[in-house]
Amino acid sequence: MKGSARVPSRLALDSSVLIAYFLGEPAGQVAKKEIFATTRRDLHCSHLALAETFYILCRSKGRGFAAESMETLERTGYLRPYASTDLDYAAAAYKCERNLPLADCYVLALAKKTRATATFARKESDLATEEQKRPFDVNLLFLQDLQR
Repeated sequence: MKGSARVPSRLALDSSVLIAYFLGEPAGQVAKKEIFATTRRDLHCSHLALAETFYILCRSKGRGFAAESMETLERTGYLRPYASTDLDYAAAAYKCERNLPLADCYVLALAKKTRATATFARKESDLATEEQKRPFDVNLLFLQDLQR
């Protein structure tokens, strides 16, 4: 299956995308159709995003659901988990300069390192505020903008 023209082929995913997907939220339906329906995407995420996804799924649906969801994700081979001290320092630099959650800083840093688009389920107010103050040095994609 060919990828959507609305979504770049190289993405750095925030945990919100994975959480929305596994919980069946509207943004997760967009992720299913626009991101995970093709193997022609280069998908990256940080270990922090995986940990955050696991604990949020665990809190909302239980440990078994979280473990099964993450194992399924690993088996698909769709995602390339990324971890390095360079990524840690790049995320810390964003955090130093911007009033954003550390997890969002990891997505931005990962997008920059992999030349990908930073992808979030929805535009949170802190990202919008920071974007208004000074544009980001990476492209951003919000799945809520693709919802019909």
